This record gives sequence, structure tokens and C-alpha cells, in this order.
Amino acid sequence: MIKKIIIGVFVLGTLPVFSQVDSLKIGLDFRTRAELDNGQKTLIAVGKSAENTVVSRARLNMDYFYQNLQLYFSIQDARTWGENASTASKNQNFVLNEAWAKYQFTPKAALKIGRQMLSYDDERLIGGLDWAMQGRSFDAAKGIFNFNKNSKLEVAITYNNDDNDANDSAENEIYDIVDGGEKAKSLQIFHYQFQNANKFQFSSIALNSVVQNTISGTHYDMITLGVNAKKYFENFGFFGSVYYQTGKNTNAQSKSAYQFSINADFIISKKFNAVLGTEWLSGRDYDTPNTENKSFSPFYGTNHKFNGYMDYFFVGNHFNSYGLNDYYLKTTTKFNPKSSFMVNLHAFTTNGKLANDQSSYLGTETDMVFAYKFSKMFVMNVGHSFMFASNSMEILKAVNTPKNLQTWSWIQLNFAPSFRLK
Repeated sequence: MIKKIIIGVFVLGTLPVFSQVDSLKIGLDFRTRAELDNGQKTLIAVGKSAENTVVSRARLNMDYFYQNLQLYFSIQDARTWGENASTASKNQNFVLNEAWAKYQFTPKAALKIGRQMLSYDDERLIGGLDWAMQGRSFDAAKGIFNFNKNSKLEVAITYNNDDNDANDSAENEIYDIVDGGEKAKSLQIFHYQFQNANKFQFSSIALNSVVQNTISGTHYDMITLGVNAKKYFENFGFFGSVYYQTGKNTNAQSKSAYQFSINADFIISKKFNAVLGTEWLSGRDYDTPNTENKSFSPFYGTNHKFNGYMDYFFVGNHFNSYGLNDYYLKTTTKFNPKSSFMVNLHAFTTNGKLANDQSSYLGTETDMVFAYKFSKMFVMNVGHSFMFASNSMEILKAVNTPKNLQTWSWIQLNFAPSFRLK
């Protein structure tokens, strides 16, 4: 069935190629990752065996251009090996990843509408989540305004609903999906970015998430305001971000939370650089009233990129908790144009105060990734991570007798051929 759909889509897309299409690009994305989980996301207890998992993605992208119109279509199958029987008659993993149309009204104004990826800045607040096989996309309308070659404004709006009216209250349409720790009925995003020839970049974002109470269906505004800046010199650069959240969250708690990061990039040579930095994400104290929420929510960010690759924080966990202070050193060594080796060191503490004078120190993590580019279309990545957790981490993760050392190993193969038809 999948084969027939793919062939059908390909034929429909290529039929007009010889008569009126300016260009048609085809992209394929095949990736497979094998993981050995001996303490990823949470502490593994003594006596529990490590778990082997293989996940994969097969994605077909079609990009069609005709005069001022661009149409993009992406379908994918993302799965864990073995979750479907070899005789399965239905495939729940096959989805429409993206399907949007973009029309360029003028050289400075365009509209993009449909299922699409929303990605801004370093993807701290909202991004494509490409590490996860399924990725992340939204049903959205977006206006794009290019003021000049250095500055641009994007305005995006999403609206979420389901097709089940039976669960609706008299006052509200209920939306059932909770993502990023919140139940968002709608998003409104304003994002401005500026960059010049002097290697200076600046951006600001305002995100209003209209969240919905899980019981009453009442709507609240939860607003996030933030700025990102980056400046590079010959052998040194710095970059960072600041965000503030206010309003109310899904649970009707008053929100007052912040994120702050500052980084220094030392370019020692063409083959070696080191980034020294810290990030603070606010969190609640042990005695914070239940009507208040001081925990910063990175919402739809690609959180795997930030606070350790073992995903102990903000990857399906740690929302509305004690927050996080992350102190890190990240190094990258480029052996040659085809291979590189990255080592990241993290020291974690809670941002909020724990009860009973408990230590805020949570643990230390080391991440290592070796990358080798066999060709333009084939890249291999091999990773290994260690977590040395403290007693406070044991309490936070509710694991009484964890192993002394938590580890996570993985290998990923990426195949990404692409070609143009005209």
C-alpha cells in the first residue's frame, strides 16, 4: 500500500514537469539508529538490564516551484523496529509530515499555509525536533516579510481542535493533546531577526500560547518574550538568549518564569573549538504555593540539543519541576573534511530550592559523538554518554537504588539523496 501511494504521488508530481513546472526537487531521508539504554532519560535501577532499541525513519520530500508558487509535500514512516508484526494489515506509523503552499505576493511579502515545521533561532523555544524520528510539525498559517537583505519578520498562527464534539462543554471546544507540558489551543508567534556583514545576529520573539484547562476547558494566555544575540570576531565569538514567561498555564497557575544562557566560543584553530557556557531555566521551590508556577517551559524546543544528550531534562520530563542550572564545556575536533569528534561536559544543579536542605547538585554528564561522512549522501554518527548522578537526582527521578554509573550508547546511519527534475 505504501509503495502504491509513493508511486502515485511521484507520478502526479511529475506529470506536469515537461509542460509548465519551473522545477521539481525530490529528497529522500533514510535513517536508522540503534541504542543501548543503560540509564537514558532516567536512572536505571540495580538489577535491571540495559535495553536495546532500533528506530528508523523513511521520508519522501517533494518541492515544486512554479512562478511565485511553491508547494511542499513530505510523507514519512517513523517506527521502532518490531512494534508492528510482520503480517500487520495496518500501518499506524505512516503519516503526513508536511504539506504546505507558499505564495510570494511581492519580493518582500509571502504567505505559507498548511502542515509545516516552525523553527526559530537555535530551536530553544520551538523547532523541528529532527533528533526524534517523527520530527515536529504544526498546522499553521505564516506571513513572511523581508524588509531588506538584513532583516525579516515572520508572523505565524496555529489553531488546534479535534473532530470529537461529544466531549465539548457548552462554553468551550475541548482540545485533547497536551504537548510541551501544556495543552495549547492556539499559538501566535511574532519573530524578528537581523544580521549584518559584521557577523552580528539579533532576533526577538513573542509567543502567545492560548492554553486550555484540562478540566473546565477555560482558556488562558501564556506569553513568552525572548531575545537571542550572536557576535563573532576572528577567533572568538559569544552568543546567548533571555526569555521570560508570564500569564497562566494549563493548570490555571500564575506563570512567572525565565531562561538565561551565555556562551563563549573559542576558535583555537581551524580544526578545534571550545564553547564554555551556562544556561539557567527557572523552577519552583519546595514551598512554592500551588497557585504559582515558576518553572520555565521550553515548549516545542529541540531540547535534545541543550542539557545533555541523555535527555534527563525537558525531553518528555522535568516540566513544571525544580528547573535547571547547566554549566558546560563543549569541544569539537575536526580531523579532516570527513570526520569529527565532539565531547561535551555538563554539571547540573536545580534552579529551585529542594526540601530538607537537600543539595541542589544533580549530577555530571559526559557526551561523546564521532561523525564520519562517507559521501554527500551517507553520514554515520556514533555516540556514548555517561551520567554520574547524585542523591538529589535519585530523589528527583524517584529511583531508590540506581546503578553507580548510567550510560547510553548509539549508532546512527543517515542516507539523504536528493535530485532535481525539470
